Amino acid sequence: MKKYCLSSKIWISLLALLVAMPIFVVAFSWLLPEHELWTHFSQNLLPDLISSTVILLFGVGLGVTLLGTVLAYLVVMVEFPGRKWLEWALFLPFAVPAYVLAFVYLGVFDYSGYVQVWMREVLGLPGFDIRAGSWAIILTFVLVFYPYVYMMTRASFKRQKISMIEAGKLLGANPIRVFFKISLPLARPAVAAGLLVTLMETLADFGVVSLFNYDTFTTAIYSAWGDFRSIEVAAQLASLLVLVAFFLIYFEKKARGQAKYYSADVVNKKPYQATGVIGWLISLFVLSVFMFSFALPMLQLVVWGWASVGEEWSSKYFDLITSTSILTISAALITVVIATVLALPGRCKQGSIWLKSVIRLATLGYALPGSVMAVGLLYGINQISEVNIHWGGESINHLIFGSIALLIFAYVSRFMAIAYSSIEASAQQIKPVYTQSARLLGASRLRLIWQVYLPMMMPGILAGGLLVAVDVMKELPATYLLRPFGWDTLAIQVYELSAEGLFERAAIPALIMVLFGAILMGVFQYLDKKSSKTS
Repeated sequence: MKKYCLSSKIWISLLALLVAMPIFVVAFSWLLPEHELWTHFSQNLLPDLISSTVILLFGVGLGVTLLGTVLAYLVVMVEFPGRKWLEWALFLPFAVPAYVLAFVYLGVFDYSGYVQVWMREVLGLPGFDIRAGSWAIILTFVLVFYPYVYMMTRASFKRQKISMIEAGKLLGANPIRVFFKISLPLARPAVAAGLLVTLMETLADFGVVSLFNYDTFTTAIYSAWGDFRSIEVAAQLASLLVLVAFFLIYFEKKARGQAKYYSADVVNKKPYQATGVIGWLISLFVLSVFMFSFALPMLQLVVWGWASVGEEWSSKYFDLITSTSILTISAALITVVIATVLALPGRCKQGSIWLKSVIRLATLGYALPGSVMAVGLLYGINQISEVNIHWGGESINHLIFGSIALLIFAYVSRFMAIAYSSIEASAQQIKPVYTQSARLLGASRLRLIWQVYLPMMMPGILAGGLLVAVDVMKELPATYLLRPFGWDTLAIQVYELSAEGLFERAAIPALIMVLFGAILMGVFQYLDKKSSKTS
């Protein structure tokens, strides 16, 4: 047993450290300090950037937690008019890149947009600056990122024991008390996982904050690299983001303590029936979220796209769709497989501080902006080539630079946190009694994984795979810098057109991305329902 555990720890550690390699490259940048530039940043920029970043994180975190959790509870536990199609529709904002939603809302609500023109000319009201303060950018992030919490929490709610909720009702507890005392505590690992992913995504975002002219820690990273031409300082600033992500994970684990949250049943019957006025008010609330996060922005894109389809559409879009599909599917499959291996329960992991540390280290790449991740990889490979040349070998740059393998590796390292958080949340709900019973019956480790762990972890695996696929499809900076020659994607097409101010033409690839995302959602829904029926 000890020999097996040692071998298992070695292989899991190597796998986790490989995924975490960009983190080490970023940390290595501290060996090359630039004192003058750091002095400039610390005296003139960092205090304001830190305060604005904290405000943004707090607002987005609070918003997505409340909205995502409430929506997940309503569609799983309450029967109300339109619930079935709204449950699926609430996934659709995943397909919309954050920067697309940002430029759509800016185009509609800016001073020259439809809304403010109508307010001035019809109502006689003064205009407002949508970029002033932080409320507009926080609202944009909440509408884009609430599905992270919604999806993971929904998967957790669906596996809660209906008998516990019915017992609470028999004891006279009202729905709100049942929610806070029973359902929410059981779903807490999933809520925390979705919140962590959201906060790291917010930390790493550049497109939305740049469109809103909102300075954050990430803008300092791009400024150090783009304005001051210092990849070392950019990497050092990025390492601070990784440190923030580490503490977010640590404090959540510390707050959870030794508590475990087990569940096995799948909720099919709805404990609550909302009829009459209450039911329609719930439907109106859920529908309004869907409208503002997806339907209305898509309507604007359709209007722009209809005006430019004749000018923009050509056969090149078939190549863009093929390139995007290959990268998305390959990266999602590899990431989910590795995340599942890292998240599998096992006696060898219990009490191993080393394994827990390296696995968590492998999930911190999500805090790195895509551009810093890309440049860090290029910098690291170049250093390896220099060492190889020093010892009489040859450069490996020409073999790796501009390869699909390097780009997929960047995706895996950057989005590992998404898959792992979702899969781990499902793994933590597996009751120890199932493992003990299987071992008493003489089941091997492989049989235990195949017949017990994987079926019970399937909701988290499906959710993690979907999240990774959609994020890979939307990823821009890493793809732009690392893609092979001629491997343009839909995200790059959107960026290049919108950067030139051609928003009507940019609507065409943006709508294709939304359609692609909707297809992924449909596949996920089919597999999720199939998994629920067989659980």
